Amino acid sequence: MRRQGRALVPPAVGAGRASRFRPEGPDTWIGLDGYYAGETLTVGRTADGTANHLNLATFIFSRTPYDPAAPIPGGLDENGWR
Repeated sequence: MRRQGRALVPPAVGAGRASRFRPEGPDTWIGLDGYYAGETLTVGRTADGTANHLNLATFIFSRTPYDPAAPIPGGLDENGWR
């Protein structure tokens, strides 16, 4: 949701963390309050410019859980989970 040039990110379900963000530049927002106060939110894009994930303080949010097109902070161990 956007109000007065700012974004409000409510929890998808229930009473989780809600935060407000102000635009800082193209595809960049700064958290104003709560858990994400002062944190940077950026829009991740594919090579053709399509938005495919959000990076919020190293938390990656995508429409598809474990989206192979979204980055994974720290990468994956090629040997898998142990």
